[in-house]
Amino acid sequence: MMQAQAAASSYIRLPNAVPAVSARQVRQGRRLVHVLATKTEYVSPSSRTSSTELQRLEALSTVVPDVLLSQSLQKVEAPKAATSSRSVLAGIMNTPASMRRYKFAIEQARFYDKCNLASGGDKTACQVDKALVNVGSMFLETVTGRVSTEVDPRVAYDTDKLVARGRQIIDMYDEVGVDKDRVLLRMPATWPAIVAAKKLEAEGIACHLVLVYSFVQGAAAAQSGISVVQPNVGRLHDWYNRHPGVIRDPNAPREMSAMAKAGYGVDQINPGLLLVEKIYNYIHKYHGGRTKVMASGLRTKAEALALAGCDFLVVGPKVLTGLDSSATLDGYNTGLSAVEEVPFSVEARLSPELAQQAEFVPAELDTIDEGRFNEYLGMAARDLLSEGVQRLVEDANRLEPFFLNLAAGNE
Repeated sequence: MMQAQAAASSYIRLPNAVPAVSARQVRQGRRLVHVLATKTEYVSPSSRTSSTELQRLEALSTVVPDVLLSQSLQKVEAPKAATSSRSVLAGIMNTPASMRRYKFAIEQARFYDKCNLASGGDKTACQVDKALVNVGSMFLETVTGRVSTEVDPRVAYDTDKLVARGRQIIDMYDEVGVDKDRVLLRMPATWPAIVAAKKLEAEGIACHLVLVYSFVQGAAAAQSGISVVQPNVGRLHDWYNRHPGVIRDPNAPREMSAMAKAGYGVDQINPGLLLVEKIYNYIHKYHGGRTKVMASGLRTKAEALALAGCDFLVVGPKVLTGLDSSATLDGYNTGLSAVEEVPFSVEARLSPELAQQAEFVPAELDTIDEGRFNEYLGMAARDLLSEGVQRLVEDANRLEPFFLNLAAGNE
């Protein structure tokens, strides 16, 4: 992903009718756009084609393809982000083609001298961190933005250990020539992790909170100055489907109009979309948009378009293909003249301007401490956060014996 401080900008090329210019920055609507100098030739209006929904969406949000990076990163043209985590590392080690590419990076982690100062589980955990850094630095050879590197989820409830392990990862990147500005530290959005991330951000280390399923998690992150929060639309929607008696939004019926825009019926209200919108609006209305919102778990084209304008949209291959194959009216022409005034068929659903109109109850504007965090977390987020951390811990526990066996096999 792009650097959090510049995540709202993107790179485009000038239209064909515009002559070559020097590189500069211009304003396009609400967004700062970097214009790249391009020598172009005139193209007649009758030869212009319409743009796709994906192209229009990318003009409003940074679209991040959700691919198994360990296997497919090389197939994505100029990928904007990468994740280096224990699950990604396990995928590499289980896939011969990927292992051939990253084998040396992983194996060399066993010989990292600073890890040899520890023993037992601490030594192995250090070596896995080093492997994540080695692989992450290779990802950065292709990625245009940042690599989000996982801090050991087994310390997700220990602020001091999160800070120490996070600093260690940044130091490891520095040793291989990767500046901290190219790295995000990835942590579950527990209260101890939010406190740890606040400390790390104060040192100039950007953090990325995942497993966000409640407004209070996003609000606490914004109040703490954390770079990126990642709500998961699909998993939150699934939880409510498993618990049909739970109210999906206490602010109904406002939610009905929001879902209608996304192509849902009244009986298909998606709390995940509403959560992203609420966190985005809060951050842009009260915190200047400094914390970026990355919406993930988007399973349909309608869900992605319903969040057009969100800072980042993580979109899977199926949805990406659907967006790329759907034309819009933008740029459409009759064959004789360009129809320049036709409204775009993909409009911003989220923007800093729209956020100013959002309403919040007084309790939602409170300064969040640990007590309020636990009180406002809610049943869905409490369940999903606990389950998510446990799943990450299981991934970590499964990986280490595999990592040791790999090491032993190469002695």
